[in-house]
Amino acid sequence: MKNYKKGLLALAILSTMSLMAADDKTIYVNTFDDEDGTNPAKCSLREAIKAAELHQAYGGCSAGQIYSTVPNVIQLEAGEYKLSKELRPNSDVIINGREPGDYSRPDVLTNNYPATTKIKTSISGQGVSRIFNTIYDNKPSLTLKNLLLKDGSSLSDTNNNVGGAIYAGGTTTLTNVSILNSKAKNGGAIYLNDINSSLTMSYGVFDGNTADQGSVLGMTCLDNLDKTPRQIGISGVSFINNGSAESLSTFNFCGKPTASFTANTISNNTASSTQGSIIQFSQITPLGKVEFSNNSIITLHSNTIVNNSAWTTLLYGSNGSKRILHNILAYNQNGKSCRYADGDVSEVTNSGVVLAYNALTLAAGNDQCELASSLTKEGKDKTVDVSNISFSTLLYEREEPSESTGFMPMYFPKNLGTDKDLVDIGFVGCSQIDQRGVTRPVAENSSGSVDTANSCEIGSTEVLNLTADNLSATNSSVTKALASFQKELDIYNKLIADTTTNQDYIPYYKIQSENYSNLLKYTKSDQKYRTIFFDPFDPNLPAEIIIQDASGKAVREVKHLSTDNYTVTVKALGVGMLSNNKFDGKEDTRFHCEWNENLKKVLLWRTDDAPTPTGENEFCSYTLTLKNADPVISSTAYIVGSFINIPPTAADATLNIEAGSTKPLDVDLLKYADDDGDGDSAALTDKPNKPKFYVNSNGVELPIRISANLDPVVITSEQSGPCPGADSKYTCYGGKVQVKLRSTLDPFSYKFKYYVYDADGAASNEGIISLENSGTAANSPRVSGGGSFGWLSVMGLIGLAGYRRMKMNKKA
Repeated sequence: MKNYKKGLLALAILSTMSLMAADDKTIYVNTFDDEDGTNPAKCSLREAIKAAELHQAYGGCSAGQIYSTVPNVIQLEAGEYKLSKELRPNSDVIINGREPGDYSRPDVLTNNYPATTKIKTSISGQGVSRIFNTIYDNKPSLTLKNLLLKDGSSLSDTNNNVGGAIYAGGTTTLTNVSILNSKAKNGGAIYLNDINSSLTMSYGVFDGNTADQGSVLGMTCLDNLDKTPRQIGISGVSFINNGSAESLSTFNFCGKPTASFTANTISNNTASSTQGSIIQFSQITPLGKVEFSNNSIITLHSNTIVNNSAWTTLLYGSNGSKRILHNILAYNQNGKSCRYADGDVSEVTNSGVVLAYNALTLAAGNDQCELASSLTKEGKDKTVDVSNISFSTLLYEREEPSESTGFMPMYFPKNLGTDKDLVDIGFVGCSQIDQRGVTRPVAENSSGSVDTANSCEIGSTEVLNLTADNLSATNSSVTKALASFQKELDIYNKLIADTTTNQDYIPYYKIQSENYSNLLKYTKSDQKYRTIFFDPFDPNLPAEIIIQDASGKAVREVKHLSTDNYTVTVKALGVGMLSNNKFDGKEDTRFHCEWNENLKKVLLWRTDDAPTPTGENEFCSYTLTLKNADPVISSTAYIVGSFINIPPTAADATLNIEAGSTKPLDVDLLKYADDDGDGDSAALTDKPNKPKFYVNSNGVELPIRISANLDPVVITSEQSGPCPGADSKYTCYGGKVQVKLRSTLDPFSYKFKYYVYDADGAASNEGIISLENSGTAANSPRVSGGGSFGWLSVMGLIGLAGYRRMKMNKKA
């Protein structure tokens, strides 16, 4: 696997805090009581939704957003909100639970801060009330994040006994939202109403929801005299223990849906053993025909759908398109895993099914996935037929929610090292991330004798294998890096010192402060010349091992990529190129790479200043080895380095010139320039005493070029000659540089531009020198820039000269 998910969390937090501080329109709920205008000192969830609708203060809640086109954000605290009746948002709202994070430690999956925790905020219908209803008036969008919805019920709504937790009339988006123990006649958890409704879900657990139809999801089939079109996207969610032996379906599709299921776990759900379906996607059902468009689409991609009990797990017919890719759709009880609703499918030539890389039971009988024979002919669909392979051979028992599963129950495949297991199937068309958010693999290791190429696993989860990947790196300006570290350090120290900073973030800020302090200290002390600083942990994937918990049960543990868990060994190979993914080149004793314990990075450098030849690279092999692992777990790859010259920098400066003075001003332009971006030249043991700036073949230092002549300004130097390389048509200066105004009568200030060249002939950026004339008043318009004298300036000088002559003639 190429990467496991990384985030720029610090930047995100700081940016968010800055925006909030500037103009925070969030409505903060500060009571768990279900109040409605009774206590002006407190803001309840119900009052916050009303304030959002009115766009003005209500109860104890602030007004929120002024404009109706901007969704209001409602922030909840950790704890449980118990409802006496359903909530009816009538404007677009975003409702956030308390962030489920611990900033004192990194996450076990990402190794980034904060560590993910269980959901901290819940809303309960207490078994007597639906939780959200958005079908009225404006049919607003509803966005929920980091929430647990529990014990919702629409059974008391005799007019609309649907949607136990959510009755949706508009766009509904759920992120890290779990729905538990909700009940309805249709749509036990969620019911989509009308043509304006759609659903997007990512991450969460749906457990214990029940309904006669659609224990998890139901919907209207016909609106405005036509089959209802709607979009439904579900990814990274676990659906377990939903339905009952009397339920007709768990997901009840009709109308004209476009639905996608990606990297979900659908397990241990129940529907009728004589006429029930877990996923009903067909016009023909055991109860008769439903309104179902021929243009309906369902995509099942990288899901684990096992251990369900129903007449069929997937009911499909000739209507619509069915894409079934990289799923485990097997090991289901009391019926078929896939059933064709229109009869015998074996000789059907156009069943509307696209099939690839699934684990299915193809043999006739219980658990069979009924498919047209043309789909599986000669193995072109790459199906893994599990007809004669037991569940326990291919899969571990269901892993219960933990940090290593993103707090969702799920299954993991066993790596048998054979072509019959579901690991590394040799194809990379699976979902981009697995159910936990871990990036799926596209990695081919380089030089390790035990390394193998990683590819997709079938199903919703990806097994984390320690993977070092070939990575390219180039040296960059060390001065810019140090400035960046200092800036970050200052930001974190300021946040730590600020008494208004959210105290939840302080542990993280302190860790980052120490990190940047160390980066500053050791980059300064341990840098070489043109150093490549390479973090071998950042781009790679950790090992995930099976251990025994206190009860003796096998559980997964992700071993973070850090020096606490891994050793890093490196070896300088030399200069060359990759041939058949192996280093092909020659050793170079002036090229070095080493593991630096202070910086926790691999350092690559040369003891001469030679840039990397065109078409070649500098190769360093690095190996990550898990500590205390038996057998040894390690992975080896290449750092493919390239050394370049970092150009010098020229800074702006201001110099003062005395009005009327004929005395030239001595200027040390190199004082405002540096060539420190390459790093410590003392490390050039094979080329000691390298000068910083350009010296010509005669040993004369000529590093300065003035970009344009200023007629009113005279610039002289002790030495001059052609500039280096392609700029030889220009004149460069060295030694003592002097600047003076051509006329003692000139009252103007000027600017001129300059460049400097380093010892390798690379030019700097453009620097600007401002010459402030003492005869020019502050903020005077009499300032000439960039050498442009201008006709008004000329006329001014002529007028001044004429005036002085007239005064002299009068005195005479």
